[in-house]
Parts: sequence; structure tokens; C-alpha cells
Amino acid sequence: MKKSLLFATAILALASCTNETYLGTAEELATTKGEQPISFGFNVPAPTRASGSAAADLLNSQFIVYGEKSEAGGTAPGEGNYVFPNYQVNYATSSAYTTTSNTKDWEYVGYTHTSAYQSNIQTKDGASSPVDASDQVQTIKYWDYGATNYVFTAVSALPADITAGRVKIVKKTSGSTVYDKGYSVTLEKDASDNYPSLANLYFSDRNVISKGTGTDRTAKDAYGGNVTMNFRNSLTQVRVGMYETIPGYDVSAITFKVTGDAAAVVGSTPAFGAICPNVKADNFVGTIDVTYYTNTDGEAIENTPKLNITPGTGLQKDDLILGTNFNTISTSNLLGKSASTPTWDQVDGSGNSVYTSVLPQIGNTTNLSLKVNYTLYNYVTHETITVESATATVPAEYLKWKPNYKYTYLFKISDNTNGSSGTPGTDPAGLYPITFDAVVVEAEEGQAEYITTVSEPSITTFGAVYVYDSEADATKFSSYQTGKDEYQAQTAPDRLDIFATIMDGSDVVDFTLGTNVNVYKATTTDATNFPITEASVAESLAETSVGTKKITTELLNEDGSSCFSAAPTKVDAVPGEDGIDESIKALKLTGVKATTTTTALVVEYIKTAATYYTETVSIADQTELTAYLATGKLYTNNTGTTEASATFDGSATYYRRTSVKSVGKYAYKVIKVTAAP
Repeated sequence: MKKSLLFATAILALASCTNETYLGTAEELATTKGEQPISFGFNVPAPTRASGSAAADLLNSQFIVYGEKSEAGGTAPGEGNYVFPNYQVNYATSSAYTTTSNTKDWEYVGYTHTSAYQSNIQTKDGASSPVDASDQVQTIKYWDYGATNYVFTAVSALPADITAGRVKIVKKTSGSTVYDKGYSVTLEKDASDNYPSLANLYFSDRNVISKGTGTDRTAKDAYGGNVTMNFRNSLTQVRVGMYETIPGYDVSAITFKVTGDAAAVVGSTPAFGAICPNVKADNFVGTIDVTYYTNTDGEAIENTPKLNITPGTGLQKDDLILGTNFNTISTSNLLGKSASTPTWDQVDGSGNSVYTSVLPQIGNTTNLSLKVNYTLYNYVTHETITVESATATVPAEYLKWKPNYKYTYLFKISDNTNGSSGTPGTDPAGLYPITFDAVVVEAEEGQAEYITTVSEPSITTFGAVYVYDSEADATKFSSYQTGKDEYQAQTAPDRLDIFATIMDGSDVVDFTLGTNVNVYKATTTDATNFPITEASVAESLAETSVGTKKITTELLNEDGSSCFSAAPTKVDAVPGEDGIDESIKALKLTGVKATTTTTALVVEYIKTAATYYTETVSIADQTELTAYLATGKLYTNNTGTTEASATFDGSATYYRRTSVKSVGKYAYKVIKVTAAP
């Protein structure tokens, strides 16, 4: 996948539109020698990105840039190749073109570092000044057309943190490859227990500008043009929401477990908690080693920063613990009812959701394991049912948090729960598996929505929008679909695809479509009194009734033309949040069309198939077969597993299921799709 997704706070492109006040040609603005000064700025016009003064505010109006020319391999720059030895670049509103080194309101000429500041910004290559940050006055730099290329990297931290030594930055200028020439950052608290602000710590992409003619000073990343630094925050942000869809009941209390099967819950109040190794960003000390993704890495876009984070002693945590807002759930403050109006783990004074800052875990290989207790409340009879130890597993591939992205995990409780209303392990598991919706949000321009059934096994789904490219005669991933309840079909040239991944325990299932995974269209004759839910579909598929069923199902494994633009299929990769595919087995539903108020799509996973008692049914001809199939299914074997076709076979013996012999183990996910906008 080639598409690069650049998002608002996810990638601070530090953009501003070209200054419309044109004061002359590059030659007129240059010195009397006719040389062209190097200038910095942000020239990526996109209305949703932080740009101009807004971007400057996020960077505290300054960053430190390191630059060299004619970069060679992984060795340190040769003498004379240092260009910007950790220069400080500062922002001043409406200052563009007031000097020859400033075209985008960012200036570096004439500034000096304080001694305290410069002592914490160094270069690691064995060389001495001037390659370290210096208290000497920073001078203007010019493009050298005798050089083969320029390479720029930059970092921005809270100036007070650098001055106080809470953030110490070392620029590495050699390594085994050019991509290793990153930064080593040490984060420490001071004597007064003031911790460094990771929210103010940004790393830029590695910007390589190869030699060109370069005559336009407003050009982006060209010799003689403006050097555009794309910054990414060092943190990840996570939030959790929950909602329920159980007919006739509300959820009036919630607690979370983080100790496996033990009875302990999170603290004295029910904060959200799950097993998911992570490091929270508050009160963090440790080190961050920054390198850059290569063109063959496959994990992310080339030249974007790759963070290896080592927390200080005792900071590594095995549990993901977030806000305590679920403690407010009660009979007078019930859990949210839809994906668009969930209850969040924490909110601000206006009731808006709040993210928790955590450290990235791009190399994560651990699934998220959730265990939750909740109380059901009937608002008519005031009956309560306590459900304990409902579980869900979210695949590790959907938890590879990347710097400067926002991830949202939504958990949907339905009547299909594996929690027990009695004694877990003794009494049978209850209503039916809970369904958890896990939503991954990519900053503010897009998000990936994962819907994970809270059950064992679990099914995770998410929607992706593709756009048809007529020139390439292909479809390209555009964005994740979020904020819908649950999905919304698209109008050509856009297309909605839905991906489903199945977790059985801690493993991703390598399934076979038509054998242990099936896709159905479910239809109800009465959506008000007999809604399509995970439990109602499961009951319908058990097929023990011969009467007129309220909910019926149609198998779509091979012919889904009424619901999709192509038949369901298994894939080995899904689109990642930054446009780089994640390798994981998934069911792909291509070009999903809208369902109605009386229909829904259903993904079924069969871990252990049920067995049935059967009896023979006398079918004399096509008319009798058609009449029977209108009210129930028939089978051509006495175990009730081979479904009869709609065409009469005079040599066949027909059977119907009468009751369940053994229950089996299944997981279901109901998918509803609204009409295209």
C-alpha cells in the first residue's frame, strides 16, 4: 500500500499556505553574491492539520534542527559537511520575508543558546564544537550546488525542560545505515519532582533533499526552496467507550478485572482495566532512542521516526488502566445505547471524552485481554441480573500504537455474552457472548473502527473506505470509517469494505470460509419485538423449529451479490492506520451495501459444531419441498449437517432437526450498514 496518510495531530506537517505577499524574485532577495539562503517553514496545505501559528503553539514556537550535506552511508559527516549543528529555529508571526533566511515566519539567524540550554543538546560523533549546540551567534546558511544532497532532522521539546536538564538530547551522526542517524533522548525528573513533558516532545521526519536546479524560494523541499519539517508527537493517546444493545435491559454497574480469573477488580473504583502491557506517559522517566524507518521496513512510511522506548525502573506496567468515569454508571445514569453515544472512561467538564496519554508500542505482540462484570437492570420490572467474568480478546496487531495517533476502543455489550449470571466455572455462561467494539482512531482526520465481540472466541471487525482510481484502474485505501452506528455504505467511486478477524484464545484463527466461518444475511419479520441480535441469530441458526420463524438467515459465502460487490473472501493483510498493511488473517467483505431496518449481516465462527437429533420428513415432489423450505431447513443426512438444496431430489432422504444433542461453541457478529450519504 503506497498511500501516505498524514493526519492532524498525528503528523504535525507544520503547514501554512504560501505567503501571498510576494516581495521579489529569489535572486532579488538573495545576497549580493547571488547565493540562495536556506529557509525553514511549513508548506503542506491541508485544512485539518495544525499550521502556521497553531503549529508553532504546539512546538512552543521553536525547534532544534540538525543538517548535513552530501550524506555518506552510516559514517559521521566529513569535515565541512556540517551545515546546521543543532540550530534553534524560532517562530514569529508575520515575519516572513523580513529577512532573506525567513520565508515562512521561521527564523534561525542571529539567535544564541543559553549555556544551560546548549549543555543539554549535543552531537555524538567524537567531534568537537561547532557541531554541538553553541553559544555563538547562529549565522545564515546557503544552498551548496556542489553538494549531492541535504539531510535534515529536528526535535522540539519544552524549552524549560531542556534548560533544567529534564530533557537531554544527543544527535547521533553515525550508524550502520543512514536511517540510524537519529537521536538519543534522556528524560529525568528534577530535584523538585518536576517531570519532563512528553506532550511537548516532537520528532521530525528525516527530510532528504537531493540536488536540483532550485530557483523558486517558495518551492517545497527543493534546492533553493523552503525546507519543510514534518513533526510527530512522541506520545500515543488512548480512550475507551462502552455501550449496550440488550433489548429490555440497561447496564447499571460495571467493574473490570485485570488479574485473570481472580476476583480482584481495579482499585476501589471501577476504572477501566485490561491486560495489555504498556507504559503510561505521566511521571515518565527513561530513554527514547530515535531511528528512522527504511524503504524496506514494511512497518511504516520511510523516513518517519521510529521510537525505541526504555522506561525507568519500575515503570513498566502489565495493565492498561484508564479513567474512572464508569464508576458513575447506575440506575439513574445508565450506560450509553449506541456507538455514536457511548459512555467514555473519562470526560471533561463539558462531558466530552478525554484521551489518556501513553507511550507507543509499535512492536507490540501481546493481545488485549478484557474481563468485566456488569449488572443488567430492567427499567419496567426493576429486575437486576449480575453478569460476571465476560471476556474478550483484541488482536495484538490492532494494538501496535504508533506515535502521535489517537486510538479509541469501543466495547459493545449485547445479549450474546459469555459472562455467567451465576458462579463462573460452575453455572453455564449467560445471556450470550458480549460484543465489544474496539475503535482505533488515527488522530483527527481519520480513525479505524474495530468491533470486537466480547466472547471466547472473539470476532473483531472494522470498516475501510476505498476510492476507485480510474487512471490506475484500481481501488486505493482512503480511510477508516468511524462515527457510524455501525457502518455506512458508500456511493461510487468510493467503496466500503469490512474486515473481520477471529481470535480463539490468544491465537488468530486461520479459518476456512464455508467450513468454520460463514457469512449470512439475517432478516426479521418484526424488528421491534424480534430484533436481530447475536443471540437471536444464534438461536435461528440452531434451526430446531418448523414453524414460521421470526428471524431467518440466508447464506452468502459464495453468492453475496445482494449485499456485496464481490463474494466474501479470506485475506492475509488488512490496511493499517498509516496506510501500511498489517499482516493478519481476516475475512473481507467487499463493497458492502446497505442493510435495512429488518436485515443485517452476520459473521459466524464455529469452534465446535453443535450436533442434533433429527427425524425424517416425507417430501414427495418439488411443490412440497418448496413449501417446507419456506418455513424451515431440510438436510440430506441424519446428523442434520448437510443442507438440502432448493431443487427436489427424488433419490434423497430428507431430515429436519428436532433438538440439540450437544451445544457446540460459536461466535457471532451482527453488522448493520446504513444507506450511503
